[in-house]
Amino acid sequence: MTKIQLLGRGTVAYQWTGNGPRTVVLVNGSVFNYSQWDNVLPVLRKGLGKEYRFLRYDYVGVGGSSAKTVPFTMQDLADELRDLLDALSVERVHLLGISKGSMVGQAFLFRHPERALSFCGLGNPNLLYQDLKPTFAVFRERMEDMEKIPELWPERIHRRNYGRVFNGVYVPALLSKRYNDLSMIEKFRAFIIRQIVYPSLKGTFIRTMVDLFRYYVDGITQEIPAFADGLSRIHDVPILLLHGTKDTTTPIDMSRELVKKLSGAELVEFEGVTHMGPLLLKKESELVFGRYVDFLKQVDK
Repeated sequence: MTKIQLLGRGTVAYQWTGNGPRTVVLVNGSVFNYSQWDNVLPVLRKGLGKEYRFLRYDYVGVGGSSAKTVPFTMQDLADELRDLLDALSVERVHLLGISKGSMVGQAFLFRHPERALSFCGLGNPNLLYQDLKPTFAVFRERMEDMEKIPELWPERIHRRNYGRVFNGVYVPALLSKRYNDLSMIEKFRAFIIRQIVYPSLKGTFIRTMVDLFRYYVDGITQEIPAFADGLSRIHDVPILLLHGTKDTTTPIDMSRELVKKLSGAELVEFEGVTHMGPLLLKKESELVFGRYVDFLKQVDK
């Protein structure tokens, strides 16, 4: 893991893979670290060969990066990425974002259009979605769950506190039940999921999770005017939106509405694919990111 100091922001952990002349930035979802892309990189490297290098990084407050000291917005995170690219002397990039990373990518497009060669988002939150508030209202429960463990907020996620966080916050979101109400079979399923997800949450400050949930509940609507204006001004940038029809985290209608707001954008829907499936399941990863490989080859033809 390599780290770099960004003035006024903190230390960012990042990793390069490949050494091609073109750069693809992989932008994480939620509060996951860059290990989230471990199962995707082989697909991208196989499809794109030696022409590309891939930059993975952890937002400030996530994974191996330092604690975030100020509240964030998606526009702030887009500027954070700009600062990282400046520090690494990288000029123009292709952006590939998942979930929250798609929102960061969208903000990057209108805040730093001269730096974006293309954009692709998977499981795309849409700040202009007509049912935005009800969709993100579910995060109020997660925020309330986090408020039950304030003593853990200053800590990074590690093996000793991970069970309390996952069982208390993520189990209700994933299985629609409190952990104590699960059957033995459901608890075993939760255990398996917990082990699979841990590498991507390791190191993230628990306070960052709290701040993200608060943003979704109370802050996200404040960015609507900027996104409404900014997205309407995006032109001449190749854009691909990918979305699974079984995504219960970000409804597919979000992408169906978003594609109409983005000039020249294309939406590809994947029947039966979930929100996290393409990052965890080889078959779905090859299907979904294989489509991205085709898109990028066409962009750089």
